[in-house]
Parts: sequence; structure tokens; C-alpha cells
Amino acid sequence: MEIKQNLRQINIDGAPKIGEGAHGEVYRIAEDTIVKVYRPFVLMEDIRKEKELARWAFVKGVPTAISYDIVRVGDSYGVVYELLDTCSAADYVNESPENLEDFVKKSVDLMHQIHSIEVAPGELPDMKEQTYGWIEKCRQYMPSKVCDRVKELLDRIPDSHTLLHADFHLKNIMVSKSELMLIDMDTMSAGDPVFELATICNSYMEFPSISPEAAYFLGIDVATANRIWNRTLEIYMEGSDPATVKETAERARIFGCIRILDYIDRHKDAPDREKCIKTCIRDIEELCK
Repeated sequence: MEIKQNLRQINIDGAPKIGEGAHGEVYRIAEDTIVKVYRPFVLMEDIRKEKELARWAFVKGVPTAISYDIVRVGDSYGVVYELLDTCSAADYVNESPENLEDFVKKSVDLMHQIHSIEVAPGELPDMKEQTYGWIEKCRQYMPSKVCDRVKELLDRIPDSHTLLHADFHLKNIMVSKSELMLIDMDTMSAGDPVFELATICNSYMEFPSISPEAAYFLGIDVATANRIWNRTLEIYMEGSDPATVKETAERARIFGCIRILDYIDRHKDAPDREKCIKTCIRDIEELCK
């Protein structure tokens, strides 16, 4: 049994919560310091891995908080980061229509910055290989001929060692002195940028189409979520012909749905589970015609 010794105990009573994700919540505990407090189901080995990935990303040039020590927060564990003068991306976006547009443009710039970084083979999980595995899982939910069609589409995606954040949405982005910074690195992987767009499509289009609660979780409404997706795609694909943009959007939505089905398969108690499955299958089948 692993013994977790000598961890500093910190108190977050009264500390403002500035972010939240599937694996934890982020609190500001000082002017220049935040702590990500992990949910009880997150293993210590995964916490250590994310801490090291954050340092790795910082060295690679990804705008992110500098990670320090692992701490105890009540009965939970957390990681302390240095992050100056920040607000949540959702708060920034909700201030004005001008801020929303500014956020989308800067988030696309940030994506391009991340996607300019090459990852050594085997250094991070390969998103294309992961997706092949998820397609096989989906055979329990969809006809094999549909899964085969998705696999054919995946075969056409170029092999790539491009760095991906792979969970690129408002809850994982902070605004620091008008610049964007990422605060959640546990999903980083390598692959074609279409997989990055797939996770963005999930956050702003697919999940909100299943339940408005998905948009509210991000701190926005469904219309704003849809606008972020549409403008992100438009700006990211600027200069591409309409047919290429349409094909990329469809591929992103298909692979995003496959990822959702994998998530649902691993989380039997997920909210709206049956609706998630039905909606994703419907959308995959429609897009694969």
C-alpha cells in the first residue's frame, strides 16, 4: 500500500472557486497561487502524472501555470500552482459580446501555438490509436457496418505527432492579464488537430444538444456554447474551402461522439446516459451516410 507522507495541509475555507472540471475544482488561495483540489476517485499516481505533465508542457512552451507541491486539502489531495491575476474564461466571456469574440480568437491562437509543438513518438498517448480502441467498444452500441465506416474515416486521418490538449474548453482555460492559460493537462496527447476540434465540438455542441446543463456547467448558455464552436471552427479553418470546413466539422463531430460513447461506457452512472448514447448514435449514423 502506498503511504502518502509529509504532505502540507492547506485550508480553502473562504477561498474563491475559479474553475471546475471532471476531476477537480480550482481555488485561488493567494494573489499569486491557486490549488486544484482533486475529487476522491482520482488516484495519487494520476495526480502526480498531471503535475509532471504541467511542468513538461510549461517547458515545451505551452502557456500554463507552474506546478509546485502536492498537498492535502481536508480529506482530498491537491496540486499548488503559481498563477497571477487571473479570472475564469467563462467570467471573461460573459462580460460582453466583444470579450466572447476576443476569447475565441485568442483560443484559436493558443490552439495553433499548441499544435506547432511536435511530440516525440511514444512520449504521450496517441489519439488516433485511442480512437481505434473506442470504435471497437462502440460495436456494443451501434451496428458493425457503422463502426466499420467510422474506422474507414479514421484510417484516412494522417498519423501525427502534433501536441493536443484534448480537453480544450472554458473550464480548462484561465484569462491572465488578457492572455489565455491552460490549467488542466491530464488529457494531453498527440495526433491530428481534428481530434482537438472533436473535444471542442463535444463541449460546445454535442453535450449541450443532449442537455443544456452541459453548457451551464461551463458557465454559459447553449446559444453561447454553439457560437463558440462555430466561430472556433470558422477562425481555425480560415482560408480553407467550404467543402474542407464541412468535412472537418463532420469528422470532428463523429470522432467526438465516439469519445463520448467511450466515456459513457466507463461511467455507468453518468447523467443522461441513455440520451447520450441515443443522440451520439443518431449523429454518427446521420454523418456517416
